[in-house]
Amino acid sequence: MTHTHFIHRVRTVLRRGKRGSMSAGSKASKASGWERLPSHIFVMILASCDLKDIGSLSLSCRALHGRVSKLEFAIAWAYIQLRKQKHPGHCIDGSLSPGDDIAFVSELFPPPPPHYSKGVAHDNASYSLGYLGDLKRCWNTCIRLSHHLADHVVAHHLETSTIAQHLWSSSQTEKEVVYSKAVASLQAKLLYPIAYAVFFLESSASSDSDSDHSGHRHKNMASSIERQQSILRNAPFDDTHIFLSTHHCMQLLFSTVQRLMGPEIPHSSAKSWFSLLLTTSTMERIVSFFVSIAKDNQRKRKGEHDSTWSHRKEFLWAMRWDLNEYNASLGDHGEQSDLEPKINHIWFQAAQNEMDRRGAIPHTVQDSELHVLHGSIVRLECEYCYDCYDE
Repeated sequence: MTHTHFIHRVRTVLRRGKRGSMSAGSKASKASGWERLPSHIFVMILASCDLKDIGSLSLSCRALHGRVSKLEFAIAWAYIQLRKQKHPGHCIDGSLSPGDDIAFVSELFPPPPPHYSKGVAHDNASYSLGYLGDLKRCWNTCIRLSHHLADHVVAHHLETSTIAQHLWSSSQTEKEVVYSKAVASLQAKLLYPIAYAVFFLESSASSDSDSDHSGHRHKNMASSIERQQSILRNAPFDDTHIFLSTHHCMQLLFSTVQRLMGPEIPHSSAKSWFSLLLTTSTMERIVSFFVSIAKDNQRKRKGEHDSTWSHRKEFLWAMRWDLNEYNASLGDHGEQSDLEPKINHIWFQAAQNEMDRRGAIPHTVQDSELHVLHGSIVRLECEYCYDCYDE
Protein backbone atom coordinates (compact mmCIF):
# COMPACT_ATOMS: atom_id res chain seq x y z
CA MET A 1 0.00 0.00 0.00
CA THR A 2 2.81 2.32 0.88
CA HIS A 3 4.45 1.74 -2.48
CA THR A 4 1.17 2.23 -4.38
CA HIS A 5 0.42 5.40 -2.43
CA PHE A 6 3.84 6.81 -3.28
CA ILE A 7 3.38 6.18 -7.00
CA HIS A 8 -0.04 7.81 -6.89
CA ARG A 9 1.41 10.95 -5.28
CA VAL A 10 4.20 11.13 -7.89
CA ARG A 11 1.68 10.85 -10.71
CA THR A 12 -0.44 13.57 -9.14
CA VAL A 13 2.53 15.93 -8.87
CA LEU A 14 3.57 15.23 -12.47
CA ARG A 15 0.05 15.92 -13.72
CA ARG A 16 -0.06 19.21 -11.82
CA GLY A 17 3.37 20.16 -13.13
CA LYS A 18 2.36 19.35 -16.68
CA ARG A 19 -0.83 21.36 -16.37
CA GLY A 20 1.13 24.22 -14.83
CA SER A 21 3.75 24.21 -17.56
CA MET A 22 1.06 24.08 -20.23
CA SER A 23 -0.76 26.95 -18.58
CA ALA A 24 2.47 28.96 -18.30
CA GLY A 25 3.32 28.18 -21.92
CA SER A 26 -0.12 29.24 -23.00
CA LYS A 27 0.19 32.52 -21.14
CA ALA A 28 3.66 33.06 -22.58
CA SER A 29 2.45 32.42 -26.10
CA LYS A 30 -0.38 34.87 -25.62
CA ALA A 31 2.09 37.49 -24.51
CA SER A 32 5.14 36.62 -26.63
CA GLY A 33 7.84 39.19 -27.32
CA TRP A 34 6.68 39.60 -30.91
CA GLU A 35 3.12 40.32 -29.83
CA ARG A 36 4.13 42.72 -27.09
CA LEU A 37 5.97 44.90 -29.61
CA PRO A 38 4.10 48.06 -30.63
CA SER A 39 2.83 47.86 -34.21
CA HIS A 40 5.14 50.57 -35.56
CA ILE A 41 8.20 48.79 -34.10
CA PHE A 42 7.02 45.44 -35.48
CA VAL A 43 6.55 46.99 -38.93
CA MET A 44 10.00 48.58 -38.98
CA ILE A 45 11.70 45.34 -37.91
CA LEU A 46 10.05 43.36 -40.69
CA ALA A 47 10.64 46.12 -43.24
CA SER A 48 14.36 45.72 -42.56
CA CYS A 49 14.24 42.00 -43.39
CA ASP A 50 14.52 40.23 -46.71
CA LEU A 51 11.23 39.18 -48.30
CA LYS A 52 12.08 35.49 -47.81
CA ASP A 53 12.70 36.12 -44.10
CA ILE A 54 9.36 37.89 -43.76
CA GLY A 55 7.64 34.91 -45.37
CA SER A 56 9.47 32.43 -43.13
CA LEU A 57 8.61 34.44 -40.03
CA SER A 58 4.96 34.60 -41.05
CA LEU A 59 4.87 30.80 -41.36
CA SER A 60 6.57 30.15 -38.01
CA CYS A 61 3.38 30.36 -35.94
CA ARG A 62 -0.26 31.29 -36.21
CA ALA A 63 0.05 34.40 -34.04
CA LEU A 64 2.83 35.89 -36.20
CA HIS A 65 1.02 34.95 -39.39
CA GLY A 66 -2.03 36.82 -38.19
CA ARG A 67 -0.07 39.90 -37.23
CA VAL A 68 1.91 39.99 -40.49
CA SER A 69 -1.35 39.65 -42.46
CA LYS A 70 -2.99 42.40 -40.44
CA LEU A 71 -0.06 44.80 -40.97
CA GLU A 72 0.82 43.68 -44.52
CA PHE A 73 0.13 47.02 -46.21
CA ALA A 74 2.13 48.96 -43.61
CA ILE A 75 5.05 46.51 -43.88
CA ALA A 76 5.13 46.73 -47.69
CA TRP A 77 4.98 50.52 -47.60
CA ALA A 78 7.75 50.77 -44.99
CA TYR A 79 9.84 48.19 -46.90
CA ILE A 80 9.99 50.41 -49.99
CA GLN A 81 10.41 53.70 -48.10
CA LEU A 82 13.35 52.28 -46.14
CA ARG A 83 15.13 51.31 -49.37
CA LYS A 84 14.42 54.67 -50.93
CA GLN A 85 16.20 56.27 -47.97
CA LYS A 86 19.20 53.98 -48.49
CA HIS A 87 19.35 54.68 -52.24
CA PRO A 88 17.75 58.12 -52.71
CA GLY A 89 19.03 58.68 -56.26
CA HIS A 90 19.08 56.53 -59.36
CA CYS A 91 20.82 56.99 -62.65
CA ILE A 92 21.76 55.12 -65.80
CA ASP A 93 25.47 55.86 -66.07
CA GLY A 94 26.62 52.92 -63.97
CA SER A 95 27.34 54.70 -60.69
CA LEU A 96 25.04 52.40 -58.74
CA SER A 97 25.63 48.72 -58.09
CA PRO A 98 23.40 46.13 -59.82
CA GLY A 99 22.73 44.77 -56.33
CA ASP A 100 20.84 47.87 -55.23
CA ASP A 101 17.36 47.10 -54.06
CA ILE A 102 13.90 47.49 -55.61
CA ALA A 103 13.32 51.18 -54.77
CA PHE A 104 14.11 52.18 -58.36
CA VAL A 105 11.79 49.68 -60.01
CA SER A 106 9.02 50.52 -57.53
CA GLU A 107 9.06 54.06 -58.94
CA LEU A 108 8.55 52.64 -62.43
CA PHE A 109 5.80 50.28 -61.28
CA PRO A 110 3.78 51.85 -58.47
CA PRO A 111 0.92 49.65 -57.25
CA PRO A 112 -2.33 50.14 -59.17
CA PRO A 113 -5.22 51.70 -57.24
CA PRO A 114 -7.44 49.06 -55.62
CA HIS A 115 -10.71 48.35 -57.40
CA TYR A 116 -12.84 49.24 -54.37
CA SER A 117 -11.32 52.70 -53.87
CA LYS A 118 -12.10 54.59 -57.07
CA GLY A 119 -12.35 58.24 -56.19
CA VAL A 120 -11.33 57.55 -52.60
CA ALA A 121 -7.85 58.17 -51.22
CA HIS A 122 -6.24 55.06 -49.67
CA ASP A 123 -2.54 55.77 -49.46
CA ASN A 124 -1.29 52.28 -48.61
CA ALA A 125 -4.27 50.19 -49.67
CA SER A 126 -2.66 48.57 -52.71
CA TYR A 127 0.74 47.81 -51.18
CA SER A 128 1.19 44.14 -50.31
CA LEU A 129 3.86 41.48 -49.91
CA GLY A 130 2.70 40.05 -53.24
CA TYR A 131 3.40 43.41 -54.88
CA LEU A 132 6.90 43.41 -53.37
CA GLY A 133 7.41 39.90 -54.72
CA ASP A 134 6.47 41.08 -58.22
CA LEU A 135 8.93 43.96 -57.97
CA LYS A 136 11.65 41.60 -56.80
CA ARG A 137 11.07 39.23 -59.72
CA CYS A 138 11.09 42.13 -62.18
CA TRP A 139 14.32 43.52 -60.71
CA ASN A 140 15.97 40.09 -60.75
CA THR A 141 15.01 39.75 -64.42
CA CYS A 142 16.70 43.07 -65.16
CA ILE A 143 19.83 42.04 -63.25
CA ARG A 144 20.06 38.65 -64.95
CA LEU A 145 19.42 39.99 -68.44
CA SER A 146 21.90 42.86 -68.06
CA HIS A 147 24.56 40.40 -66.87
CA HIS A 148 23.99 37.90 -69.70
CA LEU A 149 23.93 40.66 -72.31
CA ALA A 150 27.10 42.29 -70.96
CA ASP A 151 28.83 38.92 -70.81
CA HIS A 152 28.14 38.08 -74.47
CA VAL A 153 28.90 41.59 -75.74
CA VAL A 154 32.28 41.78 -73.99
CA ALA A 155 33.25 38.24 -75.03
CA HIS A 156 32.31 38.94 -78.65
CA HIS A 157 34.19 42.23 -78.61
CA LEU A 158 37.39 40.67 -77.27
CA GLU A 159 37.16 37.91 -79.88
CA THR A 160 36.54 40.12 -82.90
CA SER A 161 38.02 43.58 -82.23
CA THR A 162 41.32 43.97 -84.05
CA ILE A 163 42.53 46.40 -81.40
CA ALA A 164 41.60 44.07 -78.54
CA GLN A 165 43.19 41.04 -80.18
CA HIS A 166 46.58 42.77 -80.41
CA LEU A 167 46.42 44.06 -76.84
CA TRP A 168 44.92 40.97 -75.26
CA SER A 169 47.40 39.65 -72.70
CA SER A 170 48.46 36.01 -72.71
CA SER A 171 48.24 35.96 -68.91
CA GLN A 172 45.10 34.06 -67.86
CA THR A 173 44.86 36.01 -64.61
CA GLU A 174 45.00 39.38 -66.39
CA LYS A 175 42.43 38.16 -68.92
CA GLU A 176 40.01 37.26 -66.15
CA VAL A 177 40.51 40.61 -64.42
CA VAL A 178 39.97 42.64 -67.62
CA TYR A 179 37.02 40.52 -68.66
CA SER A 180 35.27 40.60 -65.27
CA LYS A 181 35.76 44.35 -64.88
CA ALA A 182 34.41 45.04 -68.37
CA VAL A 183 31.34 42.84 -67.83
CA ALA A 184 30.55 44.51 -64.50
CA SER A 185 30.95 48.01 -65.97
CA LEU A 186 28.79 47.24 -68.99
CA GLN A 187 26.14 45.57 -66.85
CA ALA A 188 25.91 48.71 -64.72
CA LYS A 189 25.33 50.76 -67.88
CA LEU A 190 22.66 48.37 -69.15
CA LEU A 191 20.74 47.66 -65.96
CA TYR A 192 18.53 50.73 -65.79
CA PRO A 193 17.85 51.01 -69.55
CA ILE A 194 16.69 47.37 -69.44
CA ALA A 195 14.34 48.26 -66.59
CA TYR A 196 12.98 51.14 -68.69
CA ALA A 197 12.54 48.74 -71.62
CA VAL A 198 10.58 46.35 -69.38
CA PHE A 199 8.39 49.27 -68.33
CA PHE A 200 7.74 50.12 -71.98
CA LEU A 201 6.83 46.53 -72.88
CA GLU A 202 4.49 46.21 -69.90
CA SER A 203 2.84 49.55 -70.72
CA SER A 204 2.54 48.67 -74.39
CA ALA A 205 0.93 45.30 -73.66
CA SER A 206 -1.52 46.95 -71.28
CA SER A 207 -2.28 49.70 -73.80
CA ASP A 208 -2.97 47.23 -76.61
CA SER A 209 -5.19 45.15 -74.36
CA ASP A 210 -7.23 48.12 -73.15
CA SER A 211 -7.60 49.72 -76.57
CA ASP A 212 -9.12 46.77 -78.39
CA HIS A 213 -11.64 44.46 -76.81
CA SER A 214 -12.51 42.72 -80.08
CA GLY A 215 -9.39 40.53 -79.96
CA HIS A 216 -7.98 41.92 -83.25
CA ARG A 217 -5.50 44.36 -81.77
CA HIS A 218 -2.94 43.48 -84.47
CA LYS A 219 -5.30 44.47 -87.24
CA ASN A 220 -4.18 48.06 -87.27
CA MET A 221 -0.44 48.11 -86.70
CA ALA A 222 -0.26 51.84 -87.33
CA SER A 223 -2.49 52.55 -84.32
CA SER A 224 -0.43 50.17 -82.18
CA ILE A 225 2.76 52.04 -83.08
CA GLU A 226 0.98 55.30 -82.37
CA ARG A 227 0.07 54.06 -78.89
CA GLN A 228 3.66 52.99 -78.34
CA GLN A 229 4.86 56.44 -79.35
CA SER A 230 2.46 58.01 -76.86
CA ILE A 231 4.14 55.96 -74.13
CA LEU A 232 7.51 57.34 -75.25
CA ARG A 233 6.21 60.89 -74.91
CA ASN A 234 5.55 60.44 -71.20
CA ALA A 235 7.72 59.74 -68.16
CA PRO A 236 10.32 58.37 -67.96
CA PHE A 237 10.94 58.63 -71.71
CA ASP A 238 10.17 62.35 -71.82
CA ASP A 239 13.78 62.60 -70.64
CA THR A 240 15.59 62.32 -73.99
CA HIS A 241 18.73 60.97 -72.32
CA ILE A 242 16.77 58.06 -70.84
CA PHE A 243 14.89 57.51 -74.10
CA LEU A 244 18.01 57.34 -76.27
CA SER A 245 19.94 55.22 -73.76
CA THR A 246 17.06 52.74 -73.70
CA HIS A 247 16.99 52.69 -77.50
CA HIS A 248 20.71 51.95 -77.64
CA CYS A 249 20.24 49.15 -75.11
CA MET A 250 17.41 47.66 -77.20
CA GLN A 251 19.56 47.90 -80.31
CA LEU A 252 22.43 46.10 -78.56
CA LEU A 253 20.07 43.45 -77.22
CA PHE A 254 18.62 42.81 -80.67
CA SER A 255 21.99 42.59 -82.44
CA THR A 256 23.30 40.19 -79.77
CA VAL A 257 20.24 37.89 -79.88
CA GLN A 258 20.30 38.00 -83.69
CA ARG A 259 23.93 36.85 -83.72
CA LEU A 260 23.37 34.10 -81.14
CA MET A 261 20.37 32.67 -83.01
CA GLY A 262 22.52 31.73 -85.99
CA PRO A 263 23.06 29.58 -87.87
CA GLU A 264 19.72 27.84 -87.22
CA ILE A 265 17.85 31.12 -87.67
CA PRO A 266 19.36 33.42 -90.33
CA HIS A 267 19.83 37.15 -89.71
CA SER A 268 16.81 38.17 -91.80
CA SER A 269 14.45 35.82 -89.94
CA ALA A 270 15.90 36.67 -86.54
CA LYS A 271 14.18 40.06 -86.72
CA SER A 272 10.77 38.40 -86.63
CA TRP A 273 11.81 35.98 -83.90
CA PHE A 274 13.14 38.78 -81.70
CA SER A 275 9.92 40.72 -82.16
CA LEU A 276 7.97 37.59 -81.25
CA LEU A 277 9.96 37.23 -78.03
CA LEU A 278 9.15 40.81 -77.05
CA THR A 279 5.49 40.39 -78.04
CA THR A 280 4.81 37.13 -76.20
CA SER A 281 6.58 38.20 -72.99
CA THR A 282 8.45 41.18 -71.59
CA MET A 283 12.05 40.05 -71.10
CA GLU A 284 11.73 36.69 -69.33
CA ARG A 285 11.90 34.60 -72.52
CA ILE A 286 15.03 36.42 -73.66
CA VAL A 287 16.60 35.65 -70.29
CA SER A 288 15.65 32.00 -70.86
CA PHE A 289 17.39 32.14 -74.25
CA PHE A 290 20.61 33.36 -72.65
CA VAL A 291 20.29 30.74 -69.91
CA SER A 292 20.02 27.99 -72.53
CA ILE A 293 23.30 29.18 -74.08
CA ALA A 294 24.96 29.30 -70.64
CA LYS A 295 23.92 25.67 -70.04
CA ASP A 296 25.44 24.65 -73.37
CA ASN A 297 28.69 26.44 -72.53
CA GLN A 298 28.82 24.62 -69.21
CA ARG A 299 28.35 21.28 -70.97
CA LYS A 300 31.18 22.14 -73.38
CA ARG A 301 33.53 22.89 -70.50
CA LYS A 302 32.69 19.47 -69.05
CA GLY A 303 33.31 17.81 -72.39
CA GLU A 304 29.64 16.85 -72.79
CA HIS A 305 28.99 18.73 -76.03
CA ASP A 306 26.59 17.02 -78.44
CA SER A 307 26.49 18.47 -81.95
CA THR A 308 23.03 17.04 -82.61
CA TRP A 309 21.29 18.61 -79.61
CA SER A 310 21.68 21.65 -77.38
CA HIS A 311 19.62 23.69 -74.95
CA ARG A 312 19.75 26.57 -77.43
CA LYS A 313 18.35 24.42 -80.24
CA GLU A 314 15.61 23.19 -77.93
CA PHE A 315 14.71 26.79 -77.08
CA LEU A 316 14.56 27.78 -80.75
CA TRP A 317 12.34 24.81 -81.54
CA ALA A 318 10.00 25.79 -78.70
CA MET A 319 9.71 29.25 -80.24
CA ARG A 320 8.02 27.70 -83.26
CA TRP A 321 5.10 26.81 -81.02
CA ASP A 322 4.97 30.45 -79.93
CA LEU A 323 4.79 31.52 -83.57
CA ASN A 324 1.97 29.08 -84.27
CA GLU A 325 0.02 30.34 -81.26
CA TYR A 326 0.67 33.94 -82.27
CA ASN A 327 -0.60 33.32 -85.80
CA ALA A 328 -3.65 31.50 -84.44
CA SER A 329 -4.43 34.49 -82.22
CA LEU A 330 -4.67 36.72 -85.30
CA GLY A 331 -7.84 34.96 -86.41
CA ASP A 332 -9.05 34.24 -89.92
CA HIS A 333 -8.47 37.22 -92.16
CA GLY A 334 -6.51 37.83 -95.30
CA GLU A 335 -4.01 40.22 -93.73
CA GLN A 336 -2.40 37.54 -91.56
CA SER A 337 0.78 37.31 -93.62
CA ASP A 338 1.35 41.02 -93.12
CA LEU A 339 0.72 40.78 -89.40
CA GLU A 340 3.41 38.28 -88.49
CA PRO A 341 5.81 39.89 -85.99
CA LYS A 342 8.40 42.19 -87.51
CA ILE A 343 11.20 44.08 -85.85
CA ASN A 344 9.46 47.44 -86.27
CA HIS A 345 6.21 46.27 -84.66
CA ILE A 346 7.46 46.75 -81.10
CA TRP A 347 9.64 49.66 -79.91
CA PHE A 348 11.83 50.29 -82.96
CA GLN A 349 9.38 52.01 -85.33
CA ALA A 350 7.79 53.99 -82.51
CA ALA A 351 11.26 54.98 -81.25
CA GLN A 352 12.32 56.14 -84.71
CA ASN A 353 9.14 58.18 -85.08
CA GLU A 354 9.69 59.78 -81.69
CA MET A 355 13.35 60.57 -82.41
CA ASP A 356 12.26 62.22 -85.64
CA ARG A 357 9.58 64.22 -83.83
CA ARG A 358 12.11 65.49 -81.27
CA GLY A 359 14.73 66.28 -83.89
CA ALA A 360 17.04 63.69 -82.33
CA ILE A 361 18.20 62.27 -85.67
CA PRO A 362 21.18 62.26 -85.66
CA HIS A 363 22.11 62.38 -81.99
CA THR A 364 24.79 61.63 -79.46
CA VAL A 365 24.48 60.34 -75.91
CA GLN A 366 26.97 60.94 -73.14
CA ASP A 367 28.61 57.95 -71.46
CA SER A 368 27.70 55.66 -74.36
CA GLU A 369 31.19 54.15 -74.57
CA LEU A 370 32.85 51.46 -72.49
CA HIS A 371 36.65 51.28 -72.57
CA VAL A 372 37.47 47.60 -72.30
CA LEU A 373 41.19 47.38 -72.98
CA HIS A 374 43.35 50.46 -73.64
CA GLY A 375 42.00 51.79 -76.97
CA SER A 376 39.46 48.98 -77.30
CA ILE A 377 35.90 50.35 -76.96
CA VAL A 378 32.38 48.92 -76.82
CA ARG A 379 29.81 51.46 -77.96
CA LEU A 380 26.13 51.61 -77.11
CA GLU A 381 24.79 53.13 -80.28
CA CYS A 382 22.28 52.97 -83.11
CA GLU A 383 22.27 53.87 -86.80
CA TYR A 384 21.27 57.45 -85.97
CA CYS A 385 24.26 58.22 -83.74
CA TYR A 386 26.91 60.74 -84.70
CA ASP A 387 29.98 59.03 -86.12
CA CYS A 388 28.63 55.64 -85.05
CA TYR A 389 30.81 53.78 -87.53
CA ASP A 390 34.07 55.58 -86.78
CA GLU A 391 36.83 53.47 -85.22
